[in-house]
Amino acid sequence: MKEKLGLMFGLVLFVIIISGMIYLIAVSRGSGEAEVFTRIGLSGNSLLTASDYLMSTNLSGKVDYSELTLPVIKSRIEHHPYVKRAEVQTDGSGKVLIKIFEKKMKALILTGSVPELVTERFELVKLEKNTDITDLPVISNVNLKKREKPGISVNSVELKRAFKIIDAMYFTNESMYKNLAEINLRYGGDIVLTFSGIDYPVIFGKGNEVKKIIKLSAIWKKLINKDKLFANSKYVDLRFNSEIFIGKPVTAELNG
Repeated sequence: MKEKLGLMFGLVLFVIIISGMIYLIAVSRGSGEAEVFTRIGLSGNSLLTASDYLMSTNLSGKVDYSELTLPVIKSRIEHHPYVKRAEVQTDGSGKVLIKIFEKKMKALILTGSVPELVTERFELVKLEKNTDITDLPVISNVNLKKREKPGISVNSVELKRAFKIIDAMYFTNESMYKNLAEINLRYGGDIVLTFSGIDYPVIFGKGNEVKKIIKLSAIWKKLINKDKLFANSKYVDLRFNSEIFIGKPVTAELNG
């Protein structure tokens, strides 16, 4: 009986050892046959084309893909200033699939000679060539403190006012939001808005941003459709609590 048990134990141990050796051989062979990448595809982009993203991150077709790994590709694409995060995988036939999630850009900001993008988290990002900014309003003449390095959120009361205006339009009136061309912060003075399709400025002032946007939304259709009331206007003034002032051209009568 003891001999049979010993024989069975030895047999089981032998099977385990052989199985382990086979597994180790398979793993070593597999690790030595790393997939060689020949193509890279990118999706999820809107600010830049896929080719622009790959070119600026040194992942274009001119690069030797055989030297790349998935972690390296992920690291390169996530270092792009427009990219919040990325998912990278292979299709098993030599093609790398990249899906990027871009940072949400709020506006194009003019702070001197170099235009920048500002994200929803108040991060200023350098504007790259070929960036699609057609849907972004411009924020101009804003006071910003000097930054030590890029990628740091800026703390600006004026910029926060501009964001309140943009957000209020976004949730209140889609047409008004899409036609917003510029928010001129005038370095802390009365804010002036400019819209596509309207030939005169809207003097917005400061404070009560949501309330003023609601008032502006109430007359928006007449503004954009050039209603008779606004046909010859020079400006619309929202600086007063419960009134909307419409600036008319002044004509002088000459007698004699």
